[in-house]
Amino acid sequence: MTRILLLCLMIFAFPAMAEELPVPPIPPENPPIDEAAPTPDVNARAPVTPASERPSVDVRLYRSNPPDPSLGFAPGSRFQTAEDRKPIQTPGLSITVPLK
Repeated sequence: MTRILLLCLMIFAFPAMAEELPVPPIPPENPPIDEAAPTPDVNARAPVTPASERPSVDVRLYRSNPPDPSLGFAPGSRFQTAEDRKPIQTPGLSITVPLK
């Protein structure tokens, strides 16, 4: 039985084997010394979204991120709040009114 299972496994797994792995890039013999590694721009800012002149209403899911209270429980168990036990989270309305 084991031999038949092993034979079937080898037959079905054979096409999935890679024929040959690609060759990784070869680093240069003398790496450039005058070029620094790229660093993120500290002064970069997110694009500014234009402010709307009209009031708007959005439907949002408001979820608070409290500290994890399940740290005191046994491994694999988790404390759930009443909001976590709901199958569907209750949406809320977000109303934005621009002030001039």
